[in-house]
Amino acid sequence: MPCRTAILLALSLIYTSLKGAEPPYWGTIFVNSELVTAKDPSCFQSMKADGMGLRTMYDRRIPGWSRQQAYLFQAAYDDGLNIEVQVNTEFGLSSREVALEYARIIGQLPTALRKDVDTVWIHRGKMPFGGGNRNLLIHTEQAAEYVSSGILEETLIHEASHTSLDEAHARSQGWMDAQQADGIYLSQYAQDYPLREDLAESFLLFLGAEHLADRMDPRDLQTVESTIPHRIAYFRSLDLDLYPLVASPKTIPLSEHYFDRAESRWMLTWPSQPRQAYRVEASVDLINWNTIAPSIVASESSTQWQGTILDRDILFLRIRQ
Repeated sequence: MPCRTAILLALSLIYTSLKGAEPPYWGTIFVNSELVTAKDPSCFQSMKADGMGLRTMYDRRIPGWSRQQAYLFQAAYDDGLNIEVQVNTEFGLSSREVALEYARIIGQLPTALRKDVDTVWIHRGKMPFGGGNRNLLIHTEQAAEYVSSGILEETLIHEASHTSLDEAHARSQGWMDAQQADGIYLSQYAQDYPLREDLAESFLLFLGAEHLADRMDPRDLQTVESTIPHRIAYFRSLDLDLYPLVASPKTIPLSEHYFDRAESRWMLTWPSQPRQAYRVEASVDLINWNTIAPSIVASESSTQWQGTILDRDILFLRIRQ
């Protein structure tokens, strides 16, 4: 076990070193109740009742696991994903209505956060939600409180991050390098539970800063971008499918590029849609990006931009829709 001991010691040293700076937030689900709302699109498509069956479910009221009968519903989404919604029999005749309500809301979550969600457990009770186990756990009295605070959708994004992102990324070398490079946590909750909560705490506000910036308070946007730039770069590098919240990827692949060293002049060509606006961005580190050509309106199916870049430190260029 010496190798495992060394790894755990290294992790302990990393997380201890990050605890010097004060996180700007207590918990990220409370930062912005308008980040995702009931008005946002859902890719929920249909739901079919599947009778009753024995299922192993977790219930925080016990707290623990139990094998019990549940009302079963198959929820289908228009991105091809399907989820079995398991509703506690305590809901009786209202079980279908309850399943429909949460199936639609879960359809607002990005595809990347639903891809590993096989099941949803729904119970009564005022207990915290949960993610992981290829599942989402919902307690409906707690859900009502989240609704009254406007953070139901934000909470589900947090929990679905546990389900679909933690296993592959929370202990990856790339993520730990990003944590170390940032040198601070975004929330006190992340700092208290760095292995368990930091990724989910960070992802919600990455989503806001990177893709929903117009819904963010400018002060929060600046705080997020300055606090976790390397974590943001890590998430960005994953090229996650964020449909239906984000309609399509914003980075456009180049079909041709050329650099004239004598003139310090770039020529970029990319496939485009007529009347669609594009912009050229530049970076020295793949973390911080500056717009150098703000609005290039395409007139044909291929667009070309030429520009002289005098800043010798610029190493990277990209096209954004």
